[in-house]
Amino acid sequence: MRPPMRLSRRTTKTAARAPLIVFTALAMLASSGCGPAASSSAAGSGGPPTAAADAIKVVATTTVFADIVQNVGGSRVVATSIIPAGVGPEDYEPKPDDARKLSDAKLVVSNGVGLDNFLDRLLASGTGGKTPQLVLGDGIPTITVDGEANPHFWLDPSLVKQYYVPKIAAKLSDIDPAGKATYDANAAAYSSTLDSLDAELKAKIATIPEANRKLVTFHDAFPYFARHFGFELVGVILANVGQEPTAADLAALVDKVKSAGVKAVFSEAQFSPKLSQTLAQEAGVTKVVTTLYNDALGPAPADSYLGLMRWNVDQIVAALS
Repeated sequence: MRPPMRLSRRTTKTAARAPLIVFTALAMLASSGCGPAASSSAAGSGGPPTAAADAIKVVATTTVFADIVQNVGGSRVVATSIIPAGVGPEDYEPKPDDARKLSDAKLVVSNGVGLDNFLDRLLASGTGGKTPQLVLGDGIPTITVDGEANPHFWLDPSLVKQYYVPKIAAKLSDIDPAGKATYDANAAAYSSTLDSLDAELKAKIATIPEANRKLVTFHDAFPYFARHFGFELVGVILANVGQEPTAADLAALVDKVKSAGVKAVFSEAQFSPKLSQTLAQEAGVTKVVTTLYNDALGPAPADSYLGLMRWNVDQIVAALS
């Protein structure tokens, strides 16, 4: 898999064509995250049983991590998220109520690797960092692009099984030794489910002609997904969420998309679709998918980690087949 083209301010492509000047203004709208927000509970339908009244309170940074924790914790845990569904963590600004969410938590779960740095400020203002923490991304080998480690491990379900699930089970067992057998059993069952999910998704992706397995995405969330499932990452529209690309950057991406014969442009529901749609129009791409989820759960059927992965793959397969 060749490294994707990342649109940063370091791009030195020469002057853009006149129609692309509109991209800069659109990018400012897009990077503000003004796309449709979704609402859902931490765990999706068909998830683990309802938590017991004396369940251990776990606070995760995102709904994705809260759902995975809930599946491992089962009825002995109630997992909630600081960031609401439909909102991404990279540019999240903590709210006054967020610190209170941590006040009685027995465990705080984050991803690390730069994804949820806002948590440091919350811990300083809320619990003072005394609450036990679990950083899911610690120790996972990273894909690095332009000197930056990418944190989106969970879009490869094999990494969730290999790293996230055992870490969660071990940490919950440390906090609640009486529940160790339950956590181990839940972890084993969820790992088996992840294996089945992985096989299911690979079978769907195998139906895409190999020449069509090329991705252009809105932000740089898919390198682990692409590596695991055999896609080429052609480029991303926003190298850094909150920093709009220049017209020259976008002109370079249009040329890249045309040269690669990309069949579709993909964006996430949390962002405005305008920039992706304009890129596709300029590059002559007729298919634009603006309803993927990665940093946050969405509405059903993407209201659980398993559902999110199925939803994304179904959208990608439909667009590229």
